[in-house]
Amino acid sequence: MGVSPDSGELAFARAGEKTRVLFGAIMRGVKGGGMESKRDGGGSRAGTVAMAVGFFVWYTCSNWVSALTYGASFSFWWLNKSGAVVIVTVLACVVLWRVPVPRRVGRALDWAFAAVYAGSFIVLSGGAGLLEPLGDVVGLLLFAAAQTWMVARWGLCYARSSTDDVTRALLLAIALVAAVKCVTTFLPEAATMALMLALPFLSMGMLALRQRNAGGERPAERWFARSSLPSFGRIVAAVAVFFFIWSILNMTLKYGTGHYSFGTAATPLYTLLSQIILFAFCAFVYVWVFARRRHLDITVVWRFTYVLMALALFMLTAFGMAQFIQAFTGAAVVVAKMFLWLGLANVAHHGPFKPFMVFLPGMLLYSLPDWLGRSAASFLGLESLNPAIASFLLVVAVVMVAFFLPSRSPDVQRLLSDLNDEGRRAIGDGDGIDERCRAVGERRGLSPREIEIMQYLCKGRSRPYIAETLYLSENTVRTHSRRIYGKLDVHNKQELLDLVRGERRA
Repeated sequence: MGVSPDSGELAFARAGEKTRVLFGAIMRGVKGGGMESKRDGGGSRAGTVAMAVGFFVWYTCSNWVSALTYGASFSFWWLNKSGAVVIVTVLACVVLWRVPVPRRVGRALDWAFAAVYAGSFIVLSGGAGLLEPLGDVVGLLLFAAAQTWMVARWGLCYARSSTDDVTRALLLAIALVAAVKCVTTFLPEAATMALMLALPFLSMGMLALRQRNAGGERPAERWFARSSLPSFGRIVAAVAVFFFIWSILNMTLKYGTGHYSFGTAATPLYTLLSQIILFAFCAFVYVWVFARRRHLDITVVWRFTYVLMALALFMLTAFGMAQFIQAFTGAAVVVAKMFLWLGLANVAHHGPFKPFMVFLPGMLLYSLPDWLGRSAASFLGLESLNPAIASFLLVVAVVMVAFFLPSRSPDVQRLLSDLNDEGRRAIGDGDGIDERCRAVGERRGLSPREIEIMQYLCKGRSRPYIAETLYLSENTVRTHSRRIYGKLDVHNKQELLDLVRGERRA
């Protein structure tokens, strides 16, 4: 293993303590926000936990299938799980678009596909006795069909839930992923397989629980339309490129040194390091969003994942620390998948689209680049990344962070803007916001420029967006914002909105 038993046990104990603390904080937040989320998005404490299990099972089972098929992926360059998912996802979009699924039929199919999911593990582990690559092809197609159905079904629940509920669920899911990976690192493969066989049925049971707790939902405000899709182009490109780079790096490192968390090359300390990064990230996001009531910019989060990726590429080029680097890339991809789900849920929640037509094509942002990256690494036989390739990928990561992720499109700025708003968000354009802001501003002695910035703030616009729209620097907008808050005697955006709403009531 490359680590003494005492040091592994000590690291495992520390990770366990972090898990208990983080679970407690998230669950207290879920319990405390239960009534509001029940009213707002059909959520409840049980429903939020159920959604967490849905993402946890999706991620964990997908990761396990990757582990079972690494050998086949190296032997047959075109054969990997993401390729099967791409094919089945495209077919599923066509079928589900044309053939509506009645509720009773959907519930029956949930359990049928759970059995298919478990069966795919048996086939991929060689239990069906099929020859390669036939056994892997059959197993991957069964897995892809079951997982695609799971995404479509859970996507409906996520789309109907408030952004607060979805965020809490995904933070809890990441903590579950990290905790289970800490445990399975020390389990024999047979015990891990038994756990994996049970997870699809757990997911479908939690789905049934979530559907029973879906009462009291109300329609969400429409922020996005089909015309909004082009404005997401830059962030979509950044997401796809991230997963492509990660896939090449992931396959190459495993080809050359083995996986850091399973198999004979497993190193528990590096596995636990990756999970500690995840625990720290979850704790930071929870405190930032739900304790300090701050806004979460989705482009900043994607920059964070790129920074982890760039750090891994730099260390690979400079020091060649392959398994240590996998700890960073492993943490980065979990965070990336979480925020991919969160962004898709927000678009589905505030858009006119059918949820499966958001989540299934959205999953292609991960599956298609992953398929291409895995296939390229296998086809080219990349046993290691030479400094030239690693440096090129590092430059690509820097370009993405510098030019693609600072997106100031109004639609991108609206993503997650309803997070922790307690049901009270920025006032819309049709609510007379400009007139009411002007009335308040003139009474309190604001300058015309300050009134203009105040109007944008009340519409939920970010400082970078305001700066670009008004041709100002961000520092100038920040200075004006402080003056506005001081003159109006408010301390945050919510108090500003309350003041403007009070002007209308008066």
